Amino acid sequence: MSLMPFVVALEPDDLQALNEVVKAGLAAEREWLAEARKAHGVRFLRAKALSEARREIRQEFRRLRDLGRLAGTRDLVLTREVRAELKRRGMDQEYDLVPAEETAVPGRRVGTGPQHYQRSGSEPTRLTGRMYVKLPADLADRLVRGCYWTSAPAVTALWEWQATWGDGPEVIFREAERRGAVTILDLWCAAMAPRPDADAVLRKAELQAQIVTTGDIIRAAVKRAIR
Repeated sequence: MSLMPFVVALEPDDLQALNEVVKAGLAAEREWLAEARKAHGVRFLRAKALSEARREIRQEFRRLRDLGRLAGTRDLVLTREVRAELKRRGMDQEYDLVPAEETAVPGRRVGTGPQHYQRSGSEPTRLTGRMYVKLPADLADRLVRGCYWTSAPAVTALWEWQATWGDGPEVIFREAERRGAVTILDLWCAAMAPRPDADAVLRKAELQAQIVTTGDIIRAAVKRAIR
């Protein structure tokens, strides 16, 4: 089975709790295997009969893993929960391909910067942990396509918002600091930059909240697994 990797930021406590879920899942798999071997009488079999019994056990083990009833690895746990989360959100459907020109664009997609995760502004992020997970290629493809097309209307509206209001003074200063110094030209640009009114700021926040990323779905899947 082809797999696609994801690296996701999440809360360290959630990662620790997920590890416990995986540990319990592994114990359940080992218990199932022990019971299956006992039921087939493996200890009393030899030669072809033993080989056939082991084959049947392996097939049933794979079937139960595919169904999500057995999940003794992080990848298996999250595969099960990502499928469930996509279904809950109505995203378990066929989507068009993501446009090739979009997949080649570097950096974050518009609307998925820090403000997407920090609704209270200056509050430090709690997503300080990092998790590596591999999902089946078909599920990963559906996840990527679903996030892209679900977010597409809000992304278009955010580009329109940006065209109307521009970067704003804070962004201008931040870019100048990245270059190493704030110049008189930067100060002038900041002073002349349009300042969105309260309704415009609220509208931007609403649009950012409508963006769905693969990380959002996987974090929600983690929450499902540990609750």
